[in-house]
Amino acid sequence: MNPTRWIGRGTSPTAPLAVLFAALATVFLSGGDRGHFYENYDFVSANNMAVAANLSPAHGFLGFFRMTLDEDGAQIYRPYNRFPVLGYALMKIATLPFSNDVAARLAAARTLMLIFFAAAVTLAYLALCRLAGNCWVALAATLLAFSAYATLYYSRMIAVEGVVGLFGMMLVFHGMAVFAADGRFGQLLAKTCVALLLDWHVYALLLPFVLLGLAAAFPSRDWQGARRHLTLGAVALAFGATVLAANFAREYWALGGEATLAELPSVQSMLKRSGVLPIEGVSGEWLGVAERQWERIGRALLPHAVSYLIGGISSRVYDNSLVKALEARHAAR
Repeated sequence: MNPTRWIGRGTSPTAPLAVLFAALATVFLSGGDRGHFYENYDFVSANNMAVAANLSPAHGFLGFFRMTLDEDGAQIYRPYNRFPVLGYALMKIATLPFSNDVAARLAAARTLMLIFFAAAVTLAYLALCRLAGNCWVALAATLLAFSAYATLYYSRMIAVEGVVGLFGMMLVFHGMAVFAADGRFGQLLAKTCVALLLDWHVYALLLPFVLLGLAAAFPSRDWQGARRHLTLGAVALAFGATVLAANFAREYWALGGEATLAELPSVQSMLKRSGVLPIEGVSGEWLGVAERQWERIGRALLPHAVSYLIGGISSRVYDNSLVKALEARHAAR
């Protein structure tokens, strides 16, 4: 394999890539006993593990927390299909050899999350190599970006909306870098569709890319560039809508076809996340939400080693504030 195909021409990738892999190796070597629940976020891990374990053709690949029987013997599901199915399917595959050993299943799922994390970091580095034209600069930026306490702490959380989604975003980011450097548009479309089979957060990256691309193309009458950005936006929207419609269809089937679209659990979750419906225990004031986001961004900008040395940034406070919000959100689901 020619490394310049991934990193770019005119670069010498071997030494910085070796440093990156050495740094990533420490993530796999540390982290405590992965076969037990012991972290503050493990209620999220347990929920995702349950959805992955229940995924099967017998239930139409429906995502659900649990299934019970009513007095007539009919199946009653508590469905959970907020995210695309591929992430759960990969968790299922990773844990399938250990179906009778809960600790081994948990360790396998945590290891899968670390693989996703390492892959996301590597993709970010490869993309920055292309954009910066200097692999050492790209290495420094990558290590700085992924060394914050929150990033490292949540790299082991078993959740589609965690490092699985991060991998999806970095996959598309790498596709954007290749498109900008080499003009290869097909690979960007393919990576976008794969990312949308993993998580929805990639839309936060795609939307500004499409809008800024159009804003740059129209004044210069770059009609090919405008057409490509419009195509990317249309494909992403159509493909994501198809995946979401499949989720809705599985929930509709699981509820016996008696629920309206607005009554489906996933639709209810969308309305709560968008602020249309309130979430008990979570403030809907946009100013308060913005303040919390800026606070977390500030903490994420500092490497964990620096924040630990200078003090004043308590990891425990960070954990508790975020965990309370996550607990309230998951309880509302």
